[in-house]
Amino acid sequence: MADYTLSAKITGDASSFQKAVAGAEKAASSFEKRFEGIGKKITSIGDNLSKCITIPAVGAATALAGVTLKKGWDRMTAIDNAKVKLEAIGNSAEDVTEIMNNALASVKGTAYGMDEAATTAASAVAAGIKPGEKLEKYLSAVADAASVAGRDMADMGSIFNKVATQGKATNEVLGQLAESGIPIYQYLADTIGCTEDKIYDMAKNGEIDLATFQKAVETPVSYTHLRAHET
Repeated sequence: MADYTLSAKITGDASSFQKAVAGAEKAASSFEKRFEGIGKKITSIGDNLSKCITIPAVGAATALAGVTLKKGWDRMTAIDNAKVKLEAIGNSAEDVTEIMNNALASVKGTAYGMDEAATTAASAVAAGIKPGEKLEKYLSAVADAASVAGRDMADMGSIFNKVATQGKATNEVLGQLAESGIPIYQYLADTIGCTEDKIYDMAKNGEIDLATFQKAVETPVSYTHLRAHET
């Protein structure tokens, strides 16, 4: 049986195929560029987020830490200044320790710090308040009055210390307390047993001493302060 060989010649135009390949390459290149653009945008977004969130957050944390450190430093400085003042007016190391203990006890359970208590205590001792139970009671009255009035303890201490220094409560001092929301004329009237007009005249004549003033303030102010904390 004879063997036959079949051969075929295929001819055609390759240009269409080449165009197809070129088109595919172009599409792939465009696709790659799009992904590259998306990647850049994501990186840009990440950088912007870092600038808008991370950097400010770090800055805020740093600022907060700085404020906290400054406040702590200011408190320490105030306490040290109070100790120096106490030593300068003739108090021994033992006296200073007792005074600081009185100051600490007077603000225990309040919103006030040792720095304000120490500053007020130093001024009170300079005004003639003796260290110990009297000083602690005096400082507690200052703290309670400050809390009721919504003022700093140091501010209220300056008002009380005017009475201690002068040895009498003037209408100027009583007016400062009244403006702070403490009905001091009523308290004094109830304590002494007279009218508020009479209290005004007594203050004008220098007839209200520190003991009377402090007694009038202590009980009602302490009660009001206690009620405020309970509610």
